[in-house]
Amino acid sequence: MRKLPESLQTFRNFTHFQIFINRNEGEWHMPFEWHEPLEIFYVLSGKGKYYIEDKVYLFEPGDLFVIGKHELHKSQLINGEPFEVLVIMFDPRLADIVRVDDGVDPLSLFFERTDDFSHQLKVSDELKPKLKWCFDLMMEEYGRKEGFSLRVIGSLLQWLLLELKKAYAKNKRYNFIESWSGMTLKPVVSDAMEYINNHYPENINLTKISRKLCVNPSYLSREFKHNTGFSVVEFINFRRIWHAREMLLYTDKQVTEIAYQVGYNNVTHFHWTFKKMIGVSPNKYRKLPRIYYHLKKH
Repeated sequence: MRKLPESLQTFRNFTHFQIFINRNEGEWHMPFEWHEPLEIFYVLSGKGKYYIEDKVYLFEPGDLFVIGKHELHKSQLINGEPFEVLVIMFDPRLADIVRVDDGVDPLSLFFERTDDFSHQLKVSDELKPKLKWCFDLMMEEYGRKEGFSLRVIGSLLQWLLLELKKAYAKNKRYNFIESWSGMTLKPVVSDAMEYINNHYPENINLTKISRKLCVNPSYLSREFKHNTGFSVVEFINFRRIWHAREMLLYTDKQVTEIAYQVGYNNVTHFHWTFKKMIGVSPNKYRKLPRIYYHLKKH
């Protein structure tokens, strides 16, 4: 198995299942990421661009993507236009919660790929209401105050995967839209990213990182931006905010405590940076799944 940059791994503390809505707008942008759980990405509104490994896609409402384990990917705004997506993350073992000896693998979409496989599915008008029905039930179950049932979520997930498997069987092959050979990192950039990954809760900056790597700060700044699309400071903030995001989802720690643990001495600055990057405040982000379902239902 190839070695992926640990600094780009997300959802490190993931367990079982998660469903949430992401709205990306304004100055939002993100580096490539990879994770252990499998992902379903469904576009609700707006348009954008998706990079997955060495492939590039343009998406619009009604498009759906399946992202496999360890696949490098990132979504991107086009001309600053916002987009909103529903994201499902799940442990592949959850799809096996209901076992039937029929020879059908509901996870084949994620593991059995040809070179011309397209991650993108243009969902048919016939399938859209079925998906909405399933997503609504998942969101309702996931938002229960007493906690969700793995059996209920697993059963819904298995139904969803089988429907997607049938839809992808009729799907078009990958449609090349632009030249892209995938993400490659210069050694100095990779070293800087790994240093940031290991030290982002500390008081680090471009000068300190450059000194540790024995390189000129201007050179590192230029190469880092050219190679990743992020400045060193932006990437430090990304690692801090992404860790904070996961702590908000998976722990009951207070926002102030989270801010200090990920490297912010100024809680106000943490709130400002989080909202700028994620689009909502930390407190609101923690409640997003239930808020979204309530709004859509009523």
